[in-house]
Amino acid sequence: MTCESNIIDLQEILQLKNEKTILLERVEELEKKMKDLEKSLRISEQIKLNILNVLPINIFLEDREGRTVFVNDQVLKAHGMDREELFGKTVYDFFPHHIAELNRKVDLEVWKQRKLFTNEILGGFQGEERDLLTGKTIVQAETEDYLLGFALDITDRVKAERMLRESEELFRNVVDQAADSIFLIDLNGRLLKVNAAAAGMLGYSKEELNKRGVSDIFAMLPQKLIELKKCVEGNESCHFEDSMSAYDGNLIPVDLNLRLINTGGKKIFLALGRDIRERKEAERAIQHMAFHDALTGLPNRWYIQSYSKAFCGSEGSDELGILLLDLDHFKVINDNMGHQAGDSLLKDVASRLKSVCNDGNIVARFGGDEFIVLIPNIKSKDEALETSKRIFDTLEKPFLIHSQKVVVTASIGISVSPADGTELNRLIRNADLAMYRSKQNGRNCCMLYDPSLEANAVGRLELEIAMHRASGRE
Repeated sequence: MTCESNIIDLQEILQLKNEKTILLERVEELEKKMKDLEKSLRISEQIKLNILNVLPINIFLEDREGRTVFVNDQVLKAHGMDREELFGKTVYDFFPHHIAELNRKVDLEVWKQRKLFTNEILGGFQGEERDLLTGKTIVQAETEDYLLGFALDITDRVKAERMLRESEELFRNVVDQAADSIFLIDLNGRLLKVNAAAAGMLGYSKEELNKRGVSDIFAMLPQKLIELKKCVEGNESCHFEDSMSAYDGNLIPVDLNLRLINTGGKKIFLALGRDIRERKEAERAIQHMAFHDALTGLPNRWYIQSYSKAFCGSEGSDELGILLLDLDHFKVINDNMGHQAGDSLLKDVASRLKSVCNDGNIVARFGGDEFIVLIPNIKSKDEALETSKRIFDTLEKPFLIHSQKVVVTASIGISVSPADGTELNRLIRNADLAMYRSKQNGRNCCMLYDPSLEANAVGRLELEIAMHRASGRE
């Protein structure tokens, strides 16, 4: 028994020893795993810390009293302090009092609502004010709550935005000070922007004008759209005259320059419009002076010549009556009473001639003391004779020239197309022959053109007419 008992005890001892060995191995294995886990955690924490330190953002943790418990390297760099100096400090240690008060007020609101707050503020680092984008929220670390904050220095961005705004403001001011109208138009013909000159010229506010379409403003829209299309296809500028409808309904002539430009990655049209009302008025004035007599205001010989081109080139222009009128003895009045008196008489005669001629008739001063009346669409020679009678009747009443009564008569020659010619110059020549014959017949009468005038005495008449004109015509 004793021997067997010893054997059993030995076996138990060996078994216990084996179990202890196994247990020790398990403990060693667990210790190794713990060490590996701790190392992994340390590496993970170090990586996280390194990440926080390399970020170009100020990151910090504060407790409920606002004391700093953690900062990354960017905070140390911004404040020029080491970690020990920053720990336990509050915003009152970093910023001027008024800025610190604002920060603390935000902190308390974050603790109250426990959500993310972001804001752009003006902060100060080492005596220098900087623009900051800040964010704050509540996080839990172990069993404690902390305020996690970040601050990104956006001074350069704010400065760039301010410079951009100032540049845009300067551009707007320059554009609004421009004398020419400026329109920005999209490819669909919608107005995008206009300047003050455009709005002022048309009588709208800029806001009102921006709501209108190009078709509401430009009168020649079909032609304009063609020009716009040319600009798109050829990438060239377009230049043409158009008229724009103002707020009061008036049409304003403008000289337009259009150019296709790229802005913000898209193509739009830049239209520069110059008000040419004054130029048009000047052109009309020059045109009027070129084709009207300065003394009487009547159309002149050049006007008649331009009418000649229109008469010869128009359909249904066969019927035209010509009355060529020459004042009798005008040279005597001019020589005895003076040129001013003669000019006054010519103006009064012109006024009376216009008053007795029908609407549609053209009364012109042909030169010197000669006047011409054109009767378009004349029905018969009787109509020309009736007009001549009205002229004689109106000239019978004496003229009051420089407080003196002056009686003047006239000799009239008449030609009518197509019987007396189909070209205006030919009709005028024939009327001139008839008018000269009326002078030969005693003046103060009218004579219809007849081919016999030319057939019987064309040479003599032409010679006398030439001599008459050379002597200034009595």
